[in-house]
Amino acid sequence: MPEWLTARETPRGGASARHASRACQTFNDNRIVRVDLISALIICAHMKSETRTVPETSVKTQLGYLVHEVARLLRRNFENEARGHGITLTQWRALAQIAHKDSLSQRAIAELTDSDPMTVSGVLDRLEKRGLVERFPDPADSRAKLARLTDEGRALVARAKEVGLSMYEQALAGVSADEQAVVETILARMRDNLSGRVADSKEQEK
Repeated sequence: MPEWLTARETPRGGASARHASRACQTFNDNRIVRVDLISALIICAHMKSETRTVPETSVKTQLGYLVHEVARLLRRNFENEARGHGITLTQWRALAQIAHKDSLSQRAIAELTDSDPMTVSGVLDRLEKRGLVERFPDPADSRAKLARLTDEGRALVARAKEVGLSMYEQALAGVSADEQAVVETILARMRDNLSGRVADSKEQEK
């Protein structure tokens, strides 16, 4: 058995890093037989704690990556569910916004879903053909129309909410209420910071 695995004490300083590196490399490459697993893991942990310092920038980058990954996976799962109803994610978002406000104009839906009015017009056309929404003249503007859900549209939105809750329960499995509160606070602050930046950018463009 290699001498570094049978040693009772681990050398400190640079020697510790070199011994630890050899331990991890030999262990990871499966080139040892009948290794003292506990000793190997202790040495690896010792190496990581003594020789590896994660830069602050790496932590921030990792946070951004995780936020993106969670959003991507939630979106993909929801898209899979929506596909079963013959609805796209863009259409789901339009339906949800209309349901939240009871009735909305095409321009308002475009702003709330971060889309352009022409795209929303096509979305509403398809939803109307499916019998999920209906459009009617805007009492405040005879040139504009408002969209509202039909009974079938409301039923579909209710189903979408159930699917969304189920996905979030799955995503938050094992996360305590206190941990959820911390995450919500952090994400809300990040959202507000970015929203302010976007607003400032739009003001500068005017």
